[in-house]
Amino acid sequence: MRFPRSFSLLCLASILIAACAPAVSTASPGEVETIVAVTFAAMTASAPTSAPEVLPLIVTVTPEPQLTPDKQFANTHFIQTTAQNVNLRVGPGRLFQVRGVLAQGTSLEVVGIARGGEWLYVVNQEGIFGWVSVLFVAGGFDGPPPSLVEPENVQLVTGTVHTELGTPVNGIGFALEQGTNRTDAATDDEGRFYAYLPSNLSGTWRVSYVSVSCRSNTMDSNCNCISGTCGGAFPVSVDVTLLSSSDLVFVWK
Repeated sequence: MRFPRSFSLLCLASILIAACAPAVSTASPGEVETIVAVTFAAMTASAPTSAPEVLPLIVTVTPEPQLTPDKQFANTHFIQTTAQNVNLRVGPGRLFQVRGVLAQGTSLEVVGIARGGEWLYVVNQEGIFGWVSVLFVAGGFDGPPPSLVEPENVQLVTGTVHTELGTPVNGIGFALEQGTNRTDAATDDEGRFYAYLPSNLSGTWRVSYVSVSCRSNTMDSNCNCISGTCGGAFPVSVDVTLLSSSDLVFVWK
């Protein structure tokens, strides 16, 4: 079959154009996203101004309220509990009723301190007052020390520990026991201990020497007995009847 000359020239021109045309490239995922974004922007710009505005959904998360000390407690001493389940008691001793249980890290304002320095009178951020042992709290006291507070509805057993030369001995621990009831107290820098008991307790109690603190002036900086000789309180124990006003006397030998 013979084709007209014009048809042959037309076909040749078509083949040449196809051969010279650039190859079609496949867009990468990033380019596709760019093309879609540009197209969407163009569509948005050309959209009728009367179309309703679509606002983004905004989810607002309300933070937990942060408790702050009341203004009346500004510029006072604050401490934090250093253990879990610290007891807040109605009096300065282990035999007093528990008013509340405090989590570790609870902030407390120091209102005062009991004689002997082993119990602090505090108030928490809910306005609940009570006593905590200094063994389970931490915090500095810049400025004057806390005021001395005399607890109510208590009875006090007190005594002293001195060397044979009359030097006060601090950091000496005593246990006061009656059956399964027990509370503890340690001597302060004047060599005196103060053991507080609820006012409704009575009878005879045994007061026994039980421990020496590393902070005692009988110990060196490495918590070893000075000169390698460890002494002890004499007598080791003594019985007392509550409501007795006489001081107990122990000699460190």
